[in-house]
Amino acid sequence: MPQTVLLLDDDAQFRSSVTPALEAFGLRVIHATKGSIAWAMIEEAEPSVLVVDGLLPDINGIAWIEELRRSGYQTPVIFVSAFYRDLTTFKHLTHDLDVLRVFHKPVTVERFAREVANTISAPISLTPADRRPIVQDRADTVLFPDEPSEPQGVHDPQSYSSLLPVAADNLTGAIRRVHAETARTSVVAEALRQAHDLHGAAETHGFTEISVAAARIENELRELQRSGRLDWSAMFESIDEVRTHAAAAVGQPAESLKPLAAAPPSVTPAASFFLHRAVPRDFVPTILVLEDDPAMIAYLRSAFDEVLVHLRPVGTVEEALKIAGRTPPTAAIIGWPLEDRDALRRFLGMFRALHGCSETPVILLSVDDDPHTRALAAQLGVDIFLPHPIELVRLHHAVETAVERATTPRPKVAVLRDSDAARQIEEAGIECFLYFSLEELLREVDVQCPDVVLIGSTVTGPQVPAIIQMSSWDVASAFLCFDDSPVVDSPVITERLERHGGWLVELHRVAERIARMRRQQLRCSQTGLLLRTAAIAALENGLSSGQRHGRTYSIGLLSPVGLDGLDHMQARRLRTYLGRLISGRFRREDVRGRWDDNAFVVGFEGASARAVVEVVRRLQEELALQRQRRPDELSLLQVAVGLASYPLDGDTTRALILAAHERLETAIERGSDSLVWR
Repeated sequence: MPQTVLLLDDDAQFRSSVTPALEAFGLRVIHATKGSIAWAMIEEAEPSVLVVDGLLPDINGIAWIEELRRSGYQTPVIFVSAFYRDLTTFKHLTHDLDVLRVFHKPVTVERFAREVANTISAPISLTPADRRPIVQDRADTVLFPDEPSEPQGVHDPQSYSSLLPVAADNLTGAIRRVHAETARTSVVAEALRQAHDLHGAAETHGFTEISVAAARIENELRELQRSGRLDWSAMFESIDEVRTHAAAAVGQPAESLKPLAAAPPSVTPAASFFLHRAVPRDFVPTILVLEDDPAMIAYLRSAFDEVLVHLRPVGTVEEALKIAGRTPPTAAIIGWPLEDRDALRRFLGMFRALHGCSETPVILLSVDDDPHTRALAAQLGVDIFLPHPIELVRLHHAVETAVERATTPRPKVAVLRDSDAARQIEEAGIECFLYFSLEELLREVDVQCPDVVLIGSTVTGPQVPAIIQMSSWDVASAFLCFDDSPVVDSPVITERLERHGGWLVELHRVAERIARMRRQQLRCSQTGLLLRTAAIAALENGLSSGQRHGRTYSIGLLSPVGLDGLDHMQARRLRTYLGRLISGRFRREDVRGRWDDNAFVVGFEGASARAVVEVVRRLQEELALQRQRRPDELSLLQVAVGLASYPLDGDTTRALILAAHERLETAIERGSDSLVWR
C-alpha cells in the first residue's frame, strides 16, 4: 500500500497543484481543510507525513502542530505558509516542534513533492512514474524502465549502455556538490534521486555492478539525511566503481580522475577528484557568516537554500579571520551582541585590514534596535543594520544589496590630454585611462564605459564634448573639465573643477554617483546584455515555464580564453566584442546575459543539450571565421562553453548554473574553442 500524505490546507489552488505531483511519486494524498477534521483522518489513515499550512480556518497552523506534539504524535511534519518568515518562528518550528522542513509559498511544485517524498524513510520511487516525457533527445536522457514514455528499444542493454557514462558523470557532479555543501538538503535530495534512479535502471538492464554501487551510494545518502553523517571513504569507492563500470560498458578505459594534482596513494581516484576539483567559490558570491547560534545558522541555510550565494558559517573570530584572509568574501554577516562593542571593534579592525576586505560590505544582525544601537553600529563601520526579528524578505534584500555593492565595478575615469591630472587620479586609487587624441578616446569610450570623462585644458575644440557624448550615447558618463578649460561653457559639461581647489574629491564624488546609477541598470552598457541580477531572474522565469509545460531547459556559460597575456584594455575590448556577438545571436526568446566581467550566460527554453551544442558550435564557427577576416584584432579570442540541462543536471537555476560552471572549467582547461555538455 502506498505511503500516505495528509495535506492540511484550506487553499484549494495549492492542493490542486501539489496533489498530482505528490501522487506522481507514488504517494497517496488525503486532504483536510480544517484542523478539527485532520484529527479524525490521522486516527483513520495513519499518514506517514503531515503537510500543514500556517493559517487554517479554525486554528493557527503552528498552534495545531503544538497540540499534535502535546498529544504524543511524532509524525513527520512539513510546514508551508506564505507568512511566518522570521527567525523566531523558524526556531520554534524546527527546534521545539521537530518540523522537518519549512516552505514558503509559492513553492516550486516538483521540488516540493520531491522533498515530501524524501522525508518518508520507506524506499519509494523518487522518479514520478506517470509524468509525460520532458526531454525528447535520447542523448540527453537517462532512461528508466518504469516510465511509460520510454522509447522503443531502451530495454536493450547495448542501447542503454551508451547512456551510462552520462549518468555516472551527473551522479559524480551531484555527489561533489553534496561534498561541498553537506548541510544543504536540496543538494542531498537531488543526489539521492540520481542514485536511486541509476540503481533501478542499471539493475533492469543487467548492469549489476553499477546497480549495486549506486545502491550503496543511495544508502549512504539516506544515512546522511537521517543522522547527518556520511562515510566518505565508502562513498568515494562506490563512485569509482560506478565510473569504472560505466566506462567499461562502452568499451572505454576508466578515465583518470586526477586533473590537477596527484593524490596520496591511500586516496581513491574519486577522492582525488573531490579533493582537487571542488566547486569553485569565486563564481558565486561568498557570504562569510560569523554566528555561534546553530538555530540562526540553520535559518540562514534555509533562507538561501536556492539562492546563488555560498554561505560560509563560522563560530569564532579566529576562524573568520583565517578564512577571510585566505579567500576574501563578497560580504559578511555578523551576529554579535553590541554590548561587547570592544570585541566587535577589534574584529572589524582586523577584518578590514585583511587583503581584499577593506571595502567588503558588513551586515550586522542585532538583537537591540534603538537610535543609540544604530549609531554605535555606524561608528563601528557596519554597512547594513538588520534588527531582530529578521524577516526573510529583508534578509534577501540586504544580502542582494551587499552583493551589488561589492560586485559593482569601481569608478573609472577617462582623461583626454592631461597627463598630470591622470597621474594624480591614479595616485588617489581611482582607475584611470589616459588618451592623447580624440580619435583614440572615441574608439575606446563605449568599450571602457568610463563613469567620468575629464577633458584636459589643452583641448580647444568647442565641439569636442558634444562629439564624445554623441559617440558614447549608450554610456552614462559625466563630462568634467577644469575652470580654465576652453570648453568650460559647453552645455555638455556637467561639472567644472577648480584646478587649485579640492578637484579630486569632487571628481570622485561625481564618479561614485554615476557608478551608483549604473548599479540600478538592467543591461550592460557595453554589450546590451542583461546584467547578472536581471539575467538570473530571466533564467528562473524560463526554467519555471519549461517545468510547467513539460519542456527541457538548457543553460550555457561562455567565457573567452587566451586573453591572459594581454593588457587590461585589449582584453576588455575582446570581451566586449564577444558579448556583442552573443547579444546578436540565438533566438529572441533565449535569455542572454553578462554573468561577470569574464563570463556570459544564455538560457535556451525547449532546447535539449544536443540541440544547444549545434547552436553554440555555429557561434564558435562564426568567431573562427571572424578571426580569419580580422587577424590583427581577434586572433587570440576563443570561447569555452559549458552546458547543463533540466531535468538531467538539476531542477533549479542554482543547480544548472553550478553544473554548467563545472563543465565550463573543464572546457577552459582544454582550451581552443572547447565545449563540454555532459
